[in-house]
Amino acid sequence: MPAFFKKLSFRKKILSSYILFISISCLLIAVYFVRNMETAREESYSYMYQYGEQVSMSTDVIVSNMDRIRFLHFIDDDIRQMFRKSMEDKTTEKVLEEDKYIKQALNHMTNMNQYVLRATVINEYGEIFSNVETNDKAYLKRMAQIDKKQDWSDKNKVYYTGVYEEEIYLIPCQLVTSISKIYDIDQEEPVGTVYIDLNFSSIRLMLEQLSASGDTGTNLLIFDEERELLYDSGGQEEEFLSQLSRNEQAELENFLKEDSDKSELMIHGEKCLAAGTRNQTTNWKILAWMPLSQIYASGWKSMVGIFSAMLLLLAAAVLIGIYLADQISCPVTVLAKAMGKVEQGKVDLLEEEKYSWQDEMGLLLRSYNEMGERINDSIEKIYIYQINQKQTELKMLQFQINPHFLYNTLNTISSIAALSDMEEIVKIADNLSNMFQYNIKGEDIVPVEKEIRHVKNYLEIQAIRFPGKYRFIYRIAPETEGRRMLKFLLQPLAENSMHHAFGRMKEINEICLTAKIQGDDMIFLLRDNGIGMDREQVLKLNRELADTDTGTLVNHVDRGIGLRNVNARIKNLYGKGYGVQICSEEGCYTEIQIRIRRIKEEGGL
Repeated sequence: MPAFFKKLSFRKKILSSYILFISISCLLIAVYFVRNMETAREESYSYMYQYGEQVSMSTDVIVSNMDRIRFLHFIDDDIRQMFRKSMEDKTTEKVLEEDKYIKQALNHMTNMNQYVLRATVINEYGEIFSNVETNDKAYLKRMAQIDKKQDWSDKNKVYYTGVYEEEIYLIPCQLVTSISKIYDIDQEEPVGTVYIDLNFSSIRLMLEQLSASGDTGTNLLIFDEERELLYDSGGQEEEFLSQLSRNEQAELENFLKEDSDKSELMIHGEKCLAAGTRNQTTNWKILAWMPLSQIYASGWKSMVGIFSAMLLLLAAAVLIGIYLADQISCPVTVLAKAMGKVEQGKVDLLEEEKYSWQDEMGLLLRSYNEMGERINDSIEKIYIYQINQKQTELKMLQFQINPHFLYNTLNTISSIAALSDMEEIVKIADNLSNMFQYNIKGEDIVPVEKEIRHVKNYLEIQAIRFPGKYRFIYRIAPETEGRRMLKFLLQPLAENSMHHAFGRMKEINEICLTAKIQGDDMIFLLRDNGIGMDREQVLKLNRELADTDTGTLVNHVDRGIGLRNVNARIKNLYGKGYGVQICSEEGCYTEIQIRIRRIKEEGGL
């Protein structure tokens, strides 16, 4: 993560995330827009190509039954015989009869196609047959000139002329003429020529109707085999090509030559998408085109609604982002300031009524307050524990008159007693010396082995004082000796038992000290066979011990170092779940149980 981003405030990070989200959204919208434009382009091309195919199919319908006129001599054998014989070999009556017969047949064929105005047949003898009186020499001459220019090596070839004007029945018409040759079955050379004149005005009307039915702004151009413009949907056949620049004309010429079906052309100074279709019957090139700006405009119109909705959503996202950033950063700022005071040693709790947060921040606030309470309690406990330790040390010092002097004096007494062969005095002096040495050392946490040795020193002194009256049993599990525990826990309880348990001395007064491991806890049991206590006294004492608070000062529970004092020290260090518990039966025994938690070797709990 960049370093500058780490330095931003929480609010700025949230806003930065929203800005990043919005930027990505805008990028996705842009990508979607580009793809939508490409889709619009492809759809437009597909439509224009289909439009060209539809025009081609309509053209095929127009010329579909013209073959019946071309093959009339095969359909009617009488007409074939009439074509093959010259009029010079026939009588006048026969000529008139045959001419009438052929004219009626041609009329019948042309009436079957609404786009055909005239059909003219010229046989090999130059004799002319037509459904309309064809005496216009200019027409026949034009057709003959076109005929001569064609390569008729292909017997199935049909040539279509460009659009020209001609009068039929004295009515000016725009015509397109198809020219084809007539072949007999046993002839390799043509035996005649057929001219079929199509009414291009009717064809134009049909094309305009097709264009109007689509109503998509697609423009249509139709070029003949000589690449002459036959039809412009804009109605500017004569002016269209002249209005193109030289480069535009060259591009269009190449497109028509290559016979490609898709290209981008410059038309009237505007980049356009063009789709080309070749009609196989007429060999016309049908070209549908549309300016790219118009295609993109239509695509943009479909995107306006989406863009508007997206912009509204983005604006709403920005406002919501700012609001959410404030809602999140404000609680975080409050908690951060409060935690900053914790670093200074102050744990100020936050007023939950002031901040009415019901979400995760409210939970975090309550967790912070609970944590603060625990920290304050811990600080208080540590403080009380330290005071208790000092007070314990002071109480121990109350029993010492210059402990170093006493320790040195006891060593002197032990030496003199050893020289005088007085064993009991040596043992008492050594044990008492060890006890003073244990007291003098300032450490609070000691190995279990040392604490038990301290108890043994005390009890051995008592055994020497009252010879034969006491028996001491030690059941110390080996795994406990290496563990560590709080100092001065066992000896005060042993002293308590010596003072209170044997008010009426028995023949054998027994004290048993047990140490064992139970999970992560250590259990110490100090059992005597003394006078015991009644049930009510035990319940009252156990209740008092259990109710001892972890913040209790030891000088408030005992004036000396006794049972309650030990219990308070254990709870202050180990927690409320640990401490002293008593089990007793009057006249039989008393058992004091100490439960403490394991202390790790490095000194932590």
